[in-house]
Amino acid sequence: MRLCIDPGHGGSEPGAQARDPAGKKPAVVREKDVTLAIALLLARECERRGWEPLVTRLQDRTLALGARAAFANRFHADLFVSIHCNAAASPDVEGMEVFHFPGSTSGRWLAMHVLERMLVRFPGHHARGVKEANFAVLRLSKMPAVLVECEFLTNPAQLALLSDPTSQAVLAESIADGVAGAIGAPFQEVLPIAPRR
Repeated sequence: MRLCIDPGHGGSEPGAQARDPAGKKPAVVREKDVTLAIALLLARECERRGWEPLVTRLQDRTLALGARAAFANRFHADLFVSIHCNAAASPDVEGMEVFHFPGSTSGRWLAMHVLERMLVRFPGHHARGVKEANFAVLRLSKMPAVLVECEFLTNPAQLALLSDPTSQAVLAESIADGVAGAIGAPFQEVLPIAPRR
């Protein structure tokens, strides 16, 4: 199984940003750095499970939205997972949510499994649900695709979680668990995934 992993933002596009209230270094936590860290851990987890990871960026560089989907399409990925962190005006807003392209049955199936496994590994976190969105990476990808909002950088408690390497590893494992659940027998009826050797 070939999984395309897309760390959101990068380079000149930092994404959401938040100042660490504990004053640790780095004082400002940027979404692009957190998503890359989780993506690289997810790639390692894919290899451990015998899957082939394809990562849209391996370092801090600017990458157009269309180029991310084109990369997945060019290398014939079976599934596409874009990783992001959320932000809100209020520091009280929190929760995990997963988006899929409107009307995509297979995308919804994947999103449901990923969110479920994230909430299992992070009990007590707010479930913001599985949602539809016409995001470019979801619209332009030719395979089932989801965009995962791991948590809110603007919430101090969740900022601490997103900045923690141990929590990042658990997030990566939970996303992989969700993918594994989605490619089980029922999913084969929605969209068969041919095993690759």
